[in-house]
Amino acid sequence: MDKCRPAPSPSAKSIGRTGTSIPATLNFLLVSRSADWFAAVTGAVEKLGQGDVSACDARDALARLAGTSPHYSHLLVDHNDADGLLEELADVSIEVISPDTDMLVLGPSNTRHPHIRAVPTATPRSVLEALMAKSTPRARPVIDLAELRVALKGAMIETRYQPIVRVADRRPVGVEALVRLHHPERGMLLPDRFVPQIEDAGLAAELTTVVSARAFADLAGPFMAGRDLRVSVNFPLDVLLMPAALDRLEAQRLAAGIPADRIIIELTESRPVDDIAVLGRSLERLRGLGYGAAIDDVGPAVPRLAALLDLPFTSLKLDKDLVQNVIQSAEIEAFIGTTIAQAKTHGLTVVAEGVETDAIWDRMRQLGADQVQGFIAARPLPVAAIPVWWDSWVGKELPRA
Repeated sequence: MDKCRPAPSPSAKSIGRTGTSIPATLNFLLVSRSADWFAAVTGAVEKLGQGDVSACDARDALARLAGTSPHYSHLLVDHNDADGLLEELADVSIEVISPDTDMLVLGPSNTRHPHIRAVPTATPRSVLEALMAKSTPRARPVIDLAELRVALKGAMIETRYQPIVRVADRRPVGVEALVRLHHPERGMLLPDRFVPQIEDAGLAAELTTVVSARAFADLAGPFMAGRDLRVSVNFPLDVLLMPAALDRLEAQRLAAGIPADRIIIELTESRPVDDIAVLGRSLERLRGLGYGAAIDDVGPAVPRLAALLDLPFTSLKLDKDLVQNVIQSAEIEAFIGTTIAQAKTHGLTVVAEGVETDAIWDRMRQLGADQVQGFIAARPLPVAAIPVWWDSWVGKELPRA
């Protein structure tokens, strides 16, 4: 099968599911070429009494999960038909956290993700029992400091990449490197579960070094090759002000063989900028080496924005929560419009984060944003999924005005 196609499904009706993991709205995405698994899944959905099933190949499933719609409550993947993308499908399903997309593997499962359940046999009963079982909770407490130190020295730190596309012609122009922590017992942890603790412990420089090394290796690797992408890496203010951190950054870049102008350093304000002059000197050194520099998460709460705009930044990123409310609030729209105009006066490229709908895309275009980042293009992706997303995205039409 090449594209997702709907499978016959029963009409919706109320059924009791107390104590199960089944959500109120059911939409199943099936990746399997097997008639037996197709019959087992559709039979289980019929027994549930509601839900829609769409069947497609692994590449199309990955492209669909990377975007915004439709939302799938469950992803069921035949391990024999995953086409080498089982781990990438698992990774992207984890990013779909609001609401959850629950992934099940049809047949034996050797995936490294503990939240994924295996369905042992191709029968409606086996599928139904797996659907009704509880998933491992994803909201876990932060890990302790000793474990964090171990994580920073090993393979637990991973990167995901969220594409950034140009508004004028939809062309992908870059990706932002985002950190994840894959704990052997607790599963994949998103940044809010561990990054604040790392920063509080004074380990932000170590984390930044690990993430930038992974990002540079991936940018030079086969999955991003030939796509002329830039990679953005987050640098907390404390780290950006460290001369040694910039020395490490330059050594990593040279080792990876990447031109500096393909790297953008995003200033994330873990604390307010107290000394504009000191930050200016760090940015001048960064720009002198050829790197781009971005002011991240710009909103009304950012102090001394006018002073920051006078520094040698190359781009400005609008806060995603602000962007997502631009249509509902005239005040927010006015702030964004004014900020974009100020940024353009200083020669900065403006990136709107959090763009999820055609309407928001169009409003940001009208206000003058140059690039967008958000679920309308793609969720954060493992690097191996970027070619799949790329092939899907470049074939889409421009979002409606």
